[in-house]
Amino acid sequence: MSVSVITATLPDREKFLERAVTSVRRQTLRPDAHLIGVDYARRGGAAMKTDLGFAVESKWIAILDDDDYFYPDHLASLVEAAETSHCDVAYSWCDVSGENPWLGYNQPFNAELLKTTSIVSHNAIVRAGLFVELGGFKPVKGYDWLFWVAAHQVGARFTCIERPTWHYDLSESHAHESRP
Repeated sequence: MSVSVITATLPDREKFLERAVTSVRRQTLRPDAHLIGVDYARRGGAAMKTDLGFAVESKWIAILDDDDYFYPDHLASLVEAAETSHCDVAYSWCDVSGENPWLGYNQPFNAELLKTTSIVSHNAIVRAGLFVELGGFKPVKGYDWLFWVAAHQVGARFTCIERPTWHYDLSESHAHESRP
């Protein structure tokens, strides 16, 4: 059950990154690695996460945005769900804070709904081989949603834990380039 966490960040977001890193350190299932990329060139989250994902040497890639954080059982819950159900992608519900909370991730997997809106969170886990096979994230708005759609189109299997295992910070002061 090997898993590595990837986090892309920007130089001026140390406060957020510290909270995210602390949440990874508190996991009941310790990750093999936590790869952090600081996007000094401002290429965007998709490019940085793709670079980090290609560097992962574990079976699973857990994605963590720098302004979000995991609850202590996040990795253990997702890896166990994915391994038990023989899935390629596992995601969970989240608690949301911010001026304009969006709860689109808090619903079970539905292939038809996935075609029209992002229901699989950007803080999911994905089988590393699938991530590489699909070429990582494309540098476009909604890149994580488009990745999950592409994964489903190639036959990836999804599972959802229908309880919050992470916190989604939607404060207006943050950039949300992946949100559809």
